[in-house]
Amino acid sequence: MLKKLFQSEFSKNVLTLFTGTTIAQILPIAIAPILTRIYGPEEFGVFALYTAIVAILSVLSTGRYELAIIIPEKDKEAINIAGLAAFINVSISTFLFLIFLSGGERLTNAFGINDLGIWLYLIPFSLILLGFYQIIYYWFNRRKMYKDMSVNKVIQQAGIGTANIILGYASNGIGLIFGTIAGQLFALSLIIRKFFKKEDFFIKEVSKKEMIIQAKRYVNFPKYLTFSHTLNISSSNLGTILFSSFFNSITVGYFSLTQRILRFPLTIIGSAISDVFRQKAAEDILKKGNCKNLYIRTFGSLFLLAIIPFTLLYIISPWLFSFVFGNEWRVAGEYTRLMMPMLFFQFITNPLSSLFMVLEKQKLDLLWQSVLFILTTGALVIGYTVFNSIEMSIILFSSAYSIMYIINGIMTYNFAVHGK
Repeated sequence: MLKKLFQSEFSKNVLTLFTGTTIAQILPIAIAPILTRIYGPEEFGVFALYTAIVAILSVLSTGRYELAIIIPEKDKEAINIAGLAAFINVSISTFLFLIFLSGGERLTNAFGINDLGIWLYLIPFSLILLGFYQIIYYWFNRRKMYKDMSVNKVIQQAGIGTANIILGYASNGIGLIFGTIAGQLFALSLIIRKFFKKEDFFIKEVSKKEMIIQAKRYVNFPKYLTFSHTLNISSSNLGTILFSSFFNSITVGYFSLTQRILRFPLTIIGSAISDVFRQKAAEDILKKGNCKNLYIRTFGSLFLLAIIPFTLLYIISPWLFSFVFGNEWRVAGEYTRLMMPMLFFQFITNPLSSLFMVLEKQKLDLLWQSVLFILTTGALVIGYTVFNSIEMSIILFSSAYSIMYIINGIMTYNFAVHGK
């Protein structure tokens, strides 16, 4: 199965993105031992709270229209979807900035996130950076510009890492937050330059009339995906936000390092496969009416690639975190072990879940995300109110996610078999 997969055009595109994603994810992992000796758990906690809020709001900032860029047959339609997403992004970010200016302190007090402080006012700027990056990234995905996608991922992480270290002796998370923004801004400037160098002739096709047409055609993306993906991202970042309210910033710091490191095995292969699977699945469905064979090959490969590394990480994570990041971070390794079942199922099912978008199954996706949000929120609340234990909260959180990922895999397999 693996041999056939690796000989295909699909595997070549995966390899291109895999290479870039690997390097991009190795960079923050490589500098993490340096950062954990510069920044304490409290500072990681402030940074984690900031990025969690940005991640949640970023889903709203484009209406999820960027996900529809790969679907139309005509580039004219796709570029107008991109223009629409950009317009929505700027409009929402500006609106949020005005809201924060007029009542930022009241908002942080109301949600119990006082540690965020002045960083609240940088959130709209981060939303613009992320929004435009995603829009162009999906355009490159449509155009099969996998090398450009791969290189830019590396540049972004290199910029972030360099800035984090240079600003490393600033207090209260300044280096982590400003460093991330600086790296994202640098990467975005390069990808925009590449876009206008190679794809600028499409810009003249953008018009208000056509954007309105595409907004109506793909209205299910904001109608269902915005809410469903907000629920998904909220579920993923709920631990950071609720732990900040329930426990303390040190706990958030440990939990955030766990998430920071665990993104590596999830993203290094999963993200590359997801990008190419999404495009290839859309092609197969248009030509053959289903993508069953592609789904089975991809699922099998993901399972084989995951089973040994995840088992090994479960065994050695407490020792590994202590050895690599310093003795005070051993607790983060214990958290990693508790979350391992969830991460295993997430690694396998996440790349395949793009079929919800490709087949426009937004209603079912919304239902799944809603149940996920309810279960994970309930798990964290029970862990705190009943057990008053961070460990039990993580166990319940991981269990809820694992169950929902299994259900997700069953659903997407049925999508692959039956197509539209």
